Amino acid sequence: MHAGKAVIFCATQRTGSTLVFDDFLNVVGSGRLNSEILYERTALKKTQLPWNELWNELKELNRVHDYFFGKVMFHYTPLVSGFIERNSTSGVVYPCLKFIPELFDSFRNFFADAIWVYVERRNVFAQAVSMYLAETTNVWEKLQGDAVPACMDGADTIEAVSRNPSRRSGVPPGCVVRYEYEKLKGYLQGFLREREQWQLFFRHYKIAPIRISYEDAASAYPQYLRELLDQTGLQAVEALPPRRMLKVGGQRNAEWAEFLRNDAIAELYSRSHAGG
Repeated sequence: MHAGKAVIFCATQRTGSTLVFDDFLNVVGSGRLNSEILYERTALKKTQLPWNELWNELKELNRVHDYFFGKVMFHYTPLVSGFIERNSTSGVVYPCLKFIPELFDSFRNFFADAIWVYVERRNVFAQAVSMYLAETTNVWEKLQGDAVPACMDGADTIEAVSRNPSRRSGVPPGCVVRYEYEKLKGYLQGFLREREQWQLFFRHYKIAPIRISYEDAASAYPQYLRELLDQTGLQAVEALPPRRMLKVGGQRNAEWAEFLRNDAIAELYSRSHAGG
């Protein structure tokens, strides 16, 4: 059993993959879909359906023209793969931080005929900050017309927990968001590791994915989708709609990304000169 025609987006968190996913649907005239339906229905909702029955539901829910559209993050892909293989995620190590082929084979084999899209964020420091702020504020995305808490607009002052005490200052009431280097460094290291593991995945299965960067997606809508349109053969609608998703981060994200970059460089420099 194989999926047939499908488009699979591969990403790590906060690379703008949901934006890219929704942009493409928007451009070809589709409504919004659940981009991570594979993970949610196999791992989170603990369905009792076997994979062949569940797949029949999923492909109808996320069908656009003749294609199934879905997205996966590296760290949970073995859960999806395990369910495809044996109708269960039992015994699958989560999160997965290393590419081990037998943990991914069933997933890759089922989607053997898919068009693969890899979404990355060149500025991994900004990616780490975006993840930290999303988890801290519970603001993960923004659609046209949505309100965003004032603490997300970057206009307030910054309280920093860092090796640089001069960055400490007040935080507006009701929205405590602090720069914490050690937590941010953990996200940074995790994203770099997942980025590397995706490349091992593509090399092992001899996949040449369409590569899309967050930076291109943010600044070149809808032109950045041309290669994906060409490969799927789908046509953009004539009256091109504005994108439905908006950027959440503001001045604070940019400032903290620079802080994180500088702190990481300073730590590397300090280590290289330790004991000198």
